[in-house]
Amino acid sequence: MQSIDDPGVLAAVSPHLDDAVAGCGALLAGTPGSTVITVFAGVPDAALPLTEWDRRCGFGDGASAMKWRLGEDDKALHLLKAQPVRLPFLDDQYVRAMERATPKADKIAHALEGVLEKAGARTVLFPVGIFHRDHILVSDAALMLFASKPERRWVAYEDALYRTKPGLLHARLVQFYTRGISLTPVSFRNTNTHRKATAMAAYGSQMPELGITRNEGDTTAPERYWLLSESIKQSPEAGAEAR
Repeated sequence: MQSIDDPGVLAAVSPHLDDAVAGCGALLAGTPGSTVITVFAGVPDAALPLTEWDRRCGFGDGASAMKWRLGEDDKALHLLKAQPVRLPFLDDQYVRAMERATPKADKIAHALEGVLEKAGARTVLFPVGIFHRDHILVSDAALMLFASKPERRWVAYEDALYRTKPGLLHARLVQFYTRGISLTPVSFRNTNTHRKATAMAAYGSQMPELGITRNEGDTTAPERYWLLSESIKQSPEAGAEAR
């Protein structure tokens, strides 16, 4: 497996306020000064009907839930010595409650590009994009930027918890290939799993509902990364010669 010893300036794109820490927190812990860009960090109106997820997590309204989670994320990223950047897009549960249209991937890509340029990111981590609509949207937005900014190193991290659902990870990786993208498994030299576990514990409001227990479960399993590159397109004539 290829090893990346020096990622340079690193930025991790996170759909929600815990996803980057869950999926690549050990790498963030080993790379202090990284930037974590949370896409769906917008705070909904307190008058919005209470969603089922927020009710299960013990909140009375979405605004209170998001403000609490922002505080949890501040603690987690402080432990990892990472810099937070929050984009104002609303979580899918709030978009559906408001009966609004889902944001387009190109709009998310435009917002991400501005932050990545400002951060001077050399290596960009983003979710493979499994199961959850927000995760897929963020991944698709990153793939748009990969096509236009090949000078950066683009690395997909596996979505913690969702990657354990049978067949979904493999199906998504096949989608990358059909888009003309090759994926090479890579590892990073500097990681810190203990500090990641401490940071994950900061997300106390959602851990029970997500089935996360400290030092147990998928967030403690090895992080896995895929380096993106453009596929080598083979002509039909070349394929015929090979046969």
